[in-house]
Amino acid sequence: MVATMQSIADAAGVSRATVSYVLNGRHIGSRMKINHVTVSKVEKIAELQGYCRNEIARAVKTGKTNAIGIVGGLSGSYCLEIIKGISDAGATQGYFIKLFPAELSTDIEQIARQCAGQRLAGVICSSLSEEQLHLLRERLEGKHIPIVLVDNCFHHDWCPRAISDDFNGAKSAVKYLSSLGHRKIIHITNDLNFGFSRLRYDGYCAGMDEYGLKRDAGSLCVIDSNLELTESIRAQIREIFLRLKPTAVTCGSDPIAMKVIIVASELNIKIPDDLSIIGYAGLDYSVISNPPLTTVIQPFYEVGRQAFYLFEKNINGSKTVADVKLPTELIIRNSTAPVKKFL
Repeated sequence: MVATMQSIADAAGVSRATVSYVLNGRHIGSRMKINHVTVSKVEKIAELQGYCRNEIARAVKTGKTNAIGIVGGLSGSYCLEIIKGISDAGATQGYFIKLFPAELSTDIEQIARQCAGQRLAGVICSSLSEEQLHLLRERLEGKHIPIVLVDNCFHHDWCPRAISDDFNGAKSAVKYLSSLGHRKIIHITNDLNFGFSRLRYDGYCAGMDEYGLKRDAGSLCVIDSNLELTESIRAQIREIFLRLKPTAVTCGSDPIAMKVIIVASELNIKIPDDLSIIGYAGLDYSVISNPPLTTVIQPFYEVGRQAFYLFEKNINGSKTVADVKLPTELIIRNSTAPVKKFL
């Protein structure tokens, strides 16, 4: 016998509507109160009968699938943590995810068509440029596919974000270095047109001002986002070291901190004796760098979970555009030490 909602309802002694509410997850937060005993009974009988929901039929009826598209730069271990958070939270409500890597700016047009054509329930975006995001919004707005932003992005008044508190995370790095006696602290980052870079730089500036530390335009070094340590990037880092002779560096990311460590070593600058370095993100390899990297850890998994909950609120009618901002944590390792001397 093929399991149906009616066969489950007959076995459980409840109405078909009750079974529909439970198996579609609509009983959660619904005005239709269904006690937990009934929910458990329906779910158990559905499992015993081998019930499988017909997602194709559901999509035809509702105009939407239970698929959430994750769009953007999806490489790196931190992206996997965000994706896992979205997936785990979504699975509890019957949602699954589809990945749409947007490695090139030109990819976004095709991705927008795929998201609309595949009748996605919503889209969660990571690491898109403002131009890409604008185009995606333009293409999906008329399709009633909500967009949620996650991690490194600017605030927009038309959609919510789930992000780590990068401003205060960067500020905490400056506070710690100040407590170690450092006064000549520079900041090295990528393009400030990315939301995460701008927030971390602003946090650095706020920390320098609050703790009475001198800074000027020359204290900022903006390097290319290339993962490789190119000769151009080497030259930029070398130049600011030789010109300002800092005792400490806050970096916009852990990969930047890795580059700084290499260039410092090439200049015979000892870490942390001559130079303290703080990264940002808490990526898995930061603990095995040489020396192990002091870094600001972001709660990537929880950011993913909260992104799903924001998506869920939007499809349930709340249309929230409020941000969820999660705290970071400074992890102290061997790349920082009290100041001993100026270079």
